[in-house]
Amino acid sequence: MPTIGESGYPGFNATNWYAFVAPGKTPVPVLERWNAELVRALNAPEVKAELDKHGLTPAPGSREELPRFIASESKAWDQLIKERNIKAD
Repeated sequence: MPTIGESGYPGFNATNWYAFVAPGKTPVPVLERWNAELVRALNAPEVKAELDKHGLTPAPGSREELPRFIASESKAWDQLIKERNIKAD
């Protein structure tokens, strides 16, 4: 089976990703604690091993990184949708 690049889409890069989010009015100290605990858990060897069994690679980060990542993903997919004139049916 040819790769996506070999099928006429060189440079194509797409990954599944998951994020934990909270309601907008959640107090910052709660968000900081939640993030710290999630990072700790995702860095635990036993959690990494279990996720690896399912083909998942944890990439924990800071609260500030997530909005930048979402903006970057949105921009890339928006560009692709416009270039290819993709429409929802």
